[in-house]
Amino acid sequence: MKPKTVLLAALLLLLAGCATRGGLDAAGVAGGGLECQGRKTARPTVILEAGAFGGAADWSLVAGDLATKGKVCAYDRDGIGLAAMHDLDRSPVAVARRLGALVAAEEGDAPVILGGHSNGGLYVEAFARLWPARTAGLVLVDAVGTDVQDQPLAMADLKREARLAGFTPFARAVGLTRLVPLMDDISPAAEAEARRRRAWTGRNSIRAGLEEERAFLPGLAAVDALPPLSPAIPVAAVVATRTPDKPLARAWRAAEVAPAARACRALVVDVAASHTSILDAQRGEVVAAVDWLAGERPETGVTRC
Repeated sequence: MKPKTVLLAALLLLLAGCATRGGLDAAGVAGGGLECQGRKTARPTVILEAGAFGGAADWSLVAGDLATKGKVCAYDRDGIGLAAMHDLDRSPVAVARRLGALVAAEEGDAPVILGGHSNGGLYVEAFARLWPARTAGLVLVDAVGTDVQDQPLAMADLKREARLAGFTPFARAVGLTRLVPLMDDISPAAEAEARRRRAWTGRNSIRAGLEEERAFLPGLAAVDALPPLSPAIPVAAVVATRTPDKPLARAWRAAEVAPAARACRALVVDVAASHTSILDAQRGEVVAAVDWLAGERPETGVTRC
């Protein structure tokens, strides 16, 4: 997530109200249930994990395209968007375990392709480390993972963004969209757009998102302490930037492609896109990466073992 800035005091006032508490979903897991579309085919089901302050609506355009070829599911994490708010652990490992329970309820032990955008990359990385046999592949979309710890420039950028993360939703709430231009790089259908706005401006959603942000940096080490990512899991890394020659962009790219560099089968795609337009105008690259993981265009990518 790459936020901008506004006043912290105003944000704290916005967050002063009490959160609504809801019940558990049908799988017995706090948060929203998986929302699936498309028919089950020979392709593995695709599970999509959004970035910070994001939910199922962020993936609506990508999911619609993927659903023409098979089953695809997205969801709102606890408290975000349409999901009820609970008092629970929002560390990346805990998020991955809750996602694991949702996927098990929907798919059993069948391997799935996991797509993670931005901060969602760490959540799907944790899932794959916890359940390698249930992971048919990873598509990491401009994603943050544990390898960011090896890139000082990117790590400093992530820490700066974590400090400023709370300002972005408030800026959106009061209409200061010029401060968060990347928010408007996804333009889904009206229903999904309204849901995205709720995820970015709703009181519960902001609280839940901020709690996730606070747990994210400490969570990098916790995910790294899990069993390492199996090289047998194929990885497609989609890197989005419009300034590839800048030192910071190069540092981020190095972190983003590192999991692919260790995988036996890997695909790296560099796209001239913003951090969020990759889910809209340039989403074809994401869909193509999923297709590759599902067995299409086997001649592309790299096979090492």
